[in-house]
Amino acid sequence: MFTSKDDDARITEISSSSNTISKDTSIDGNVETTGNLRIEGTIKGNIRARSKVVLGTSGEVEGKVFAQTADIEGTIKGTVQVEGMLTLKSTANIKGDIKTGKLVMEAGAVFEGRCKMGTFKNPDDLASAEAELANPVTNQELKPGSKSPEKTEPKFIKPSLTGTV
Repeated sequence: MFTSKDDDARITEISSSSNTISKDTSIDGNVETTGNLRIEGTIKGNIRARSKVVLGTSGEVEGKVFAQTADIEGTIKGTVQVEGMLTLKSTANIKGDIKTGKLVMEAGAVFEGRCKMGTFKNPDDLASAEAELANPVTNQELKPGSKSPEKTEPKFIKPSLTGTV
């Protein structure tokens, strides 16, 4: 019911901890942490970090990435969902969709996919973000003589970006 000061200190220590996956390390499976995560090796699986994810230049991820904030220098093949700020460094290479609160992209970064920016309905729900990215809103074409919709709402077309910035 009540937590002691020792419990509070332990919770704070866990959430501010840092984990490193070194260059010669390969993981085949999901990674979940409450602390920060630095990846220099290879992960084939999903990543869920309640804090910051840093993917170094030698780091590779094949799977979904969920984090509070992230700095990407390496390669990701999969969906990236960052509640706060996502920074793509000049060596970053992402092949997949992005959903983030804010995006910073340095010159030289490569991104192939769709990007949605803004607030999250449920920041812990990767499935809802993936579903939103999988169902893009498109403009409806009106045929001659057809009636336009009574209620018109602004439409957002998710751009598909490919190339080097």
